[in-house]
Amino acid sequence: MIKNWTVISQPIKYGSKGVACRERYITSTKHPNHANTTEIFSIIGNEHTSKYIALIGEQYRLRQQMGHKAGRHLSSYAMEYCLTLPKGVELSNEQWKEIIAYCCKSIFQLCDLTNEDKFYFKKSIRAVIHRQNQEIKMGSGDHVHLIVGKVLAGRNTRVLKELQQKKATKVLKTAFNIAVLKHAGLNCRDYTPSEMNKSKKLETWKYHYTKNLENEKMIIKMQSQIDKWFIAHNENNSRQLNRQFNRITKTYLTLNKSNLPNIVKIEDSIRTIEKISNRKIIH
Repeated sequence: MIKNWTVISQPIKYGSKGVACRERYITSTKHPNHANTTEIFSIIGNEHTSKYIALIGEQYRLRQQMGHKAGRHLSSYAMEYCLTLPKGVELSNEQWKEIIAYCCKSIFQLCDLTNEDKFYFKKSIRAVIHRQNQEIKMGSGDHVHLIVGKVLAGRNTRVLKELQQKKATKVLKTAFNIAVLKHAGLNCRDYTPSEMNKSKKLETWKYHYTKNLENEKMIIKMQSQIDKWFIAHNENNSRQLNRQFNRITKTYLTLNKSNLPNIVKIEDSIRTIEKISNRKIIH
Protein backbone atom coordinates (compact mmCIF):
# COMPACT_ATOMS: atom_id res chain seq x y z
CA MET A 1 0.00 0.00 0.00
CA ILE A 2 1.15 3.54 -0.78
CA LYS A 3 -0.38 6.84 0.42
CA ASN A 4 -0.35 8.67 -2.91
CA TRP A 5 0.54 8.31 -6.55
CA THR A 6 3.74 10.23 -7.24
CA VAL A 7 3.63 14.00 -7.77
CA ILE A 8 6.84 16.05 -7.94
CA SER A 9 6.77 19.83 -8.23
CA GLN A 10 9.44 22.33 -9.18
CA PRO A 11 9.49 25.98 -10.30
CA ILE A 12 10.74 26.61 -13.82
CA LYS A 13 13.57 29.08 -13.27
CA TYR A 14 15.43 31.52 -15.54
CA GLY A 15 12.38 33.28 -16.98
CA SER A 16 11.43 32.72 -20.61
CA LYS A 17 14.67 30.81 -21.29
CA GLY A 18 13.70 28.29 -18.63
CA VAL A 19 10.22 27.81 -20.12
CA ALA A 20 11.68 27.29 -23.61
CA CYS A 21 14.21 24.83 -22.20
CA ARG A 22 11.49 22.75 -20.50
CA GLU A 23 9.40 22.75 -23.70
CA ARG A 24 12.35 21.33 -25.63
CA TYR A 25 12.98 18.74 -22.92
CA ILE A 26 9.43 17.41 -22.54
CA THR A 27 9.01 17.06 -26.32
CA SER A 28 12.46 15.70 -27.16
CA THR A 29 12.66 12.05 -28.25
CA LYS A 30 16.46 12.19 -28.45
CA HIS A 31 17.24 13.37 -24.92
CA PRO A 32 19.39 10.81 -22.99
CA ASN A 33 16.80 10.73 -20.19
CA HIS A 34 14.21 9.50 -22.70
CA ALA A 35 16.05 6.36 -23.79
CA ASN A 36 13.27 4.22 -22.27
CA THR A 37 10.45 6.50 -23.46
CA THR A 38 8.41 4.83 -26.20
CA GLU A 39 5.98 7.69 -26.94
CA ILE A 40 5.67 11.42 -26.26
CA PHE A 41 2.16 12.79 -26.69
CA SER A 42 0.74 16.27 -26.07
CA ILE A 43 -2.40 16.16 -23.92
CA ILE A 44 -2.91 19.91 -23.50
CA GLY A 45 -1.41 22.73 -25.54
CA ASN A 46 1.64 22.83 -27.80
CA GLU A 47 4.85 24.81 -28.20
CA HIS A 48 2.80 28.00 -28.70
CA THR A 49 1.36 27.49 -25.20
CA SER A 50 4.87 27.57 -23.74
CA LYS A 51 5.65 30.68 -25.79
CA TYR A 52 2.49 32.31 -24.43
CA ILE A 53 3.50 31.47 -20.84
CA ALA A 54 6.95 33.00 -21.47
CA LEU A 55 5.46 36.11 -23.14
CA ILE A 56 2.99 36.82 -20.33
CA GLY A 57 5.81 36.34 -17.82
CA GLU A 58 8.08 38.78 -19.66
CA GLN A 59 5.30 41.38 -19.92
CA TYR A 60 4.63 41.15 -16.20
CA ARG A 61 8.33 41.46 -15.38
CA LEU A 62 8.61 44.52 -17.64
CA ARG A 63 5.71 46.20 -15.81
CA GLN A 64 7.48 45.46 -12.52
CA GLN A 65 10.68 47.09 -13.76
CA MET A 66 8.88 50.13 -15.19
CA GLY A 67 6.91 50.56 -12.00
CA HIS A 68 10.13 50.68 -9.97
CA LYS A 69 8.56 48.43 -7.36
CA ALA A 70 10.75 47.31 -4.49
CA GLY A 71 11.55 43.66 -3.96
CA ARG A 72 12.61 40.84 -6.23
CA HIS A 73 11.29 40.83 -9.76
CA LEU A 74 9.62 37.70 -11.08
CA SER A 75 12.21 35.20 -12.40
CA SER A 76 10.09 32.05 -12.55
CA TYR A 77 7.17 32.18 -14.97
CA ALA A 78 5.74 28.71 -14.44
CA MET A 79 5.50 25.67 -12.19
CA GLU A 80 6.08 22.15 -13.45
CA TYR A 81 4.44 19.11 -11.89
CA CYS A 82 5.38 15.56 -12.81
CA LEU A 83 2.53 13.09 -12.22
CA THR A 84 3.73 9.49 -12.34
CA LEU A 85 2.09 6.08 -12.25
CA PRO A 86 4.14 2.95 -11.48
CA LYS A 87 5.41 0.42 -13.99
CA GLY A 88 2.70 -1.97 -15.12
CA VAL A 89 -0.03 0.70 -15.04
CA GLU A 90 -0.91 1.79 -18.58
CA LEU A 91 -3.78 4.18 -19.28
CA SER A 92 -5.20 5.41 -22.57
CA ASN A 93 -4.58 8.96 -23.79
CA GLU A 94 -8.25 9.73 -23.13
CA GLN A 95 -7.95 8.55 -19.52
CA TRP A 96 -4.88 10.72 -19.02
CA LYS A 97 -6.74 13.72 -20.50
CA GLU A 98 -9.58 13.24 -18.03
CA ILE A 99 -7.14 12.85 -15.12
CA ILE A 100 -5.13 15.97 -16.00
CA ALA A 101 -8.32 17.99 -16.57
CA TYR A 102 -9.49 17.04 -13.07
CA CYS A 103 -6.11 18.00 -11.58
CA CYS A 104 -6.13 21.37 -13.37
CA LYS A 105 -9.64 22.04 -12.08
CA SER A 106 -8.36 21.44 -8.53
CA ILE A 107 -5.52 23.93 -9.07
CA PHE A 108 -8.02 26.45 -10.46
CA GLN A 109 -10.13 26.13 -7.31
CA LEU A 110 -7.06 26.35 -5.05
CA CYS A 111 -6.09 29.68 -6.62
CA ASP A 112 -9.64 30.94 -5.99
CA LEU A 113 -10.11 32.05 -9.60
CA THR A 114 -13.34 33.28 -11.15
CA ASN A 115 -15.10 32.13 -14.32
CA GLU A 116 -13.72 35.27 -15.95
CA ASP A 117 -10.18 34.04 -15.15
CA LYS A 118 -10.80 30.56 -16.56
CA PHE A 119 -10.04 31.49 -20.19
CA TYR A 120 -6.60 32.89 -19.36
CA PHE A 121 -5.84 30.10 -16.88
CA LYS A 122 -6.51 27.42 -19.51
CA LYS A 123 -4.28 29.25 -22.00
CA SER A 124 -1.38 28.82 -19.57
CA ILE A 125 -1.55 25.03 -19.24
CA ARG A 126 0.79 22.64 -21.04
CA ALA A 127 0.71 18.86 -20.51
CA VAL A 128 2.76 16.14 -22.20
CA ILE A 129 2.67 12.41 -21.49
CA HIS A 130 5.78 10.22 -21.62
CA ARG A 131 5.00 6.55 -22.14
CA GLN A 132 7.75 4.30 -20.81
CA ASN A 133 9.01 0.87 -21.87
CA GLN A 134 7.09 -1.44 -19.53
CA GLU A 135 9.41 -4.40 -20.16
CA ILE A 136 12.24 -2.60 -18.37
CA LYS A 137 11.47 -3.02 -14.68
CA MET A 138 13.72 -0.25 -13.38
CA GLY A 139 13.01 3.44 -13.82
CA SER A 140 9.78 5.42 -13.77
CA GLY A 141 6.44 4.42 -15.24
CA ASP A 142 4.23 6.47 -17.55
CA HIS A 143 4.13 10.10 -16.44
CA VAL A 144 2.82 13.51 -17.42
CA HIS A 145 4.75 16.77 -17.34
CA LEU A 146 2.21 19.43 -16.38
CA ILE A 147 3.34 23.04 -16.78
CA VAL A 148 1.15 25.81 -15.36
CA GLY A 149 1.94 29.48 -15.95
CA LYS A 150 2.32 31.58 -12.82
CA VAL A 151 1.14 34.85 -14.36
CA LEU A 152 -2.58 35.14 -14.97
CA ALA A 153 -3.40 37.52 -17.83
CA GLY A 154 -6.59 39.52 -18.30
CA ARG A 155 -8.13 42.29 -16.23
CA ASN A 156 -7.24 40.55 -12.96
CA THR A 157 -3.56 40.10 -13.80
CA ARG A 158 -1.64 38.65 -10.89
CA VAL A 159 0.99 36.07 -9.97
CA LEU A 160 -0.53 32.78 -8.82
CA LYS A 161 1.69 32.42 -5.75
CA GLU A 162 -0.36 29.45 -4.58
CA LEU A 163 1.20 27.29 -7.31
CA GLN A 164 4.59 27.22 -5.59
CA GLN A 165 3.27 26.65 -2.09
CA LYS A 166 3.28 23.23 -0.43
CA LYS A 167 -0.50 23.16 -0.34
CA ALA A 168 -0.57 23.11 -4.17
CA THR A 169 1.41 19.86 -4.25
CA LYS A 170 -0.78 18.45 -1.49
CA VAL A 171 -3.98 19.36 -3.36
CA LEU A 172 -2.57 17.98 -6.60
CA LYS A 173 -1.67 14.66 -4.97
CA THR A 174 -5.19 14.29 -3.62
CA ALA A 175 -6.70 15.27 -6.98
CA PHE A 176 -4.42 12.83 -8.80
CA ASN A 177 -5.45 10.01 -6.44
CA ILE A 178 -9.15 10.76 -6.94
CA ALA A 179 -8.86 11.19 -10.72
CA VAL A 180 -6.99 7.90 -11.22
CA LEU A 181 -9.58 6.12 -9.09
CA LYS A 182 -12.45 7.80 -10.94
CA HIS A 183 -11.21 7.37 -14.51
CA ALA A 184 -9.05 4.24 -14.24
CA GLY A 185 -10.52 2.44 -11.24
CA LEU A 186 -7.11 2.25 -9.52
CA ASN A 187 -6.72 2.97 -5.81
CA CYS A 188 -3.18 3.80 -4.66
CA ARG A 189 -3.91 2.20 -1.28
CA ASP A 190 -4.56 -1.14 -2.98
CA TYR A 191 -1.27 -1.01 -4.87
CA THR A 192 1.79 -2.91 -3.65
CA PRO A 193 4.97 -1.55 -5.25
CA SER A 194 6.97 -4.62 -6.24
CA GLU A 195 10.15 -2.62 -6.78
CA MET A 196 9.82 -1.20 -3.28
CA ASN A 197 9.49 -4.69 -1.82
CA LYS A 198 12.47 -5.88 -3.84
CA SER A 199 14.44 -2.88 -2.69
CA LYS A 200 13.61 -3.53 0.96
CA LYS A 201 14.57 -7.20 0.66
CA LEU A 202 17.79 -6.24 -1.06
CA GLU A 203 18.63 -3.66 1.59
CA THR A 204 17.89 -6.20 4.37
CA TRP A 205 20.13 -8.76 2.67
CA LYS A 206 22.89 -6.18 2.25
CA TYR A 207 22.59 -5.20 5.91
CA HIS A 208 22.91 -8.78 7.21
CA TYR A 209 25.71 -9.55 4.75
CA THR A 210 27.66 -6.47 5.86
CA LYS A 211 27.10 -7.26 9.54
CA ASN A 212 28.28 -10.84 9.12
CA LEU A 213 31.34 -9.63 7.24
CA GLU A 214 32.14 -7.17 10.02
CA ASN A 215 31.74 -9.87 12.67
CA GLU A 216 34.03 -12.24 10.78
CA LYS A 217 36.69 -9.53 10.66
CA MET A 218 36.24 -8.92 14.39
CA ILE A 219 36.63 -12.66 15.10
CA ILE A 220 39.92 -12.73 13.17
CA LYS A 221 41.04 -9.60 15.01
CA MET A 222 40.13 -11.09 18.39
CA GLN A 223 41.89 -14.37 17.63
CA SER A 224 45.04 -12.38 16.85
CA GLN A 225 44.70 -10.51 20.16
CA ILE A 226 44.24 -13.81 22.06
CA ASP A 227 47.34 -15.27 20.41
CA LYS A 228 49.33 -12.17 21.40
CA TRP A 229 48.07 -12.46 24.98
CA PHE A 230 49.34 -16.06 25.27
CA ILE A 231 52.69 -15.07 23.76
CA ALA A 232 52.98 -12.25 26.32
CA HIS A 233 52.05 -14.70 29.09
CA ASN A 234 54.81 -17.09 28.04
CA GLU A 235 57.26 -14.17 27.95
CA ASN A 236 56.04 -12.74 31.30
CA ASN A 237 55.44 -9.41 29.56
CA SER A 238 52.98 -7.76 31.97
CA ARG A 239 52.60 -4.60 29.93
CA GLN A 240 51.63 -6.52 26.78
CA LEU A 241 49.38 -8.85 28.84
CA ASN A 242 47.39 -5.88 30.12
CA ARG A 243 47.25 -4.21 26.71
CA GLN A 244 45.95 -7.32 24.90
CA PHE A 245 43.51 -8.10 27.73
CA ASN A 246 41.93 -4.65 27.33
CA ARG A 247 41.81 -5.06 23.56
CA ILE A 248 40.18 -8.49 23.81
CA THR A 249 37.57 -7.10 26.22
CA LYS A 250 36.77 -4.16 23.92
CA THR A 251 36.49 -6.34 20.80
CA TYR A 252 34.36 -8.96 22.54
CA LEU A 253 31.87 -6.35 23.76
CA THR A 254 31.39 -4.97 20.25
CA LEU A 255 30.70 -8.41 18.74
CA ASN A 256 27.24 -9.57 17.76
CA LYS A 257 27.45 -13.05 19.29
CA SER A 258 24.49 -14.54 17.42
CA ASN A 259 25.08 -16.74 14.36
CA LEU A 260 28.85 -16.82 14.79
CA PRO A 261 30.20 -20.35 14.20
CA ASN A 262 33.57 -19.64 15.86
CA ILE A 263 32.25 -17.88 18.96
CA VAL A 264 32.36 -21.04 21.14
CA LYS A 265 36.05 -21.57 20.41
CA ILE A 266 36.76 -17.88 21.06
CA GLU A 267 34.87 -17.94 24.37
CA ASP A 268 36.77 -21.08 25.49
CA SER A 269 40.03 -19.22 24.92
CA ILE A 270 38.69 -16.18 26.79
CA ARG A 271 37.71 -18.31 29.79
CA THR A 272 41.24 -19.74 29.88
CA ILE A 273 42.61 -16.17 29.88
CA GLU A 274 40.18 -15.21 32.67
CA LYS A 275 41.27 -18.20 34.74
CA ILE A 276 44.99 -17.47 34.32
CA SER A 277 44.71 -13.70 34.85
CA ASN A 278 41.97 -13.87 37.47
CA ARG A 279 40.11 -11.09 35.60
CA LYS A 280 36.66 -11.14 33.95
CA ILE A 281 35.87 -10.48 30.28
CA ILE A 282 32.61 -12.42 29.83
CA HIS A 283 30.00 -11.16 32.29
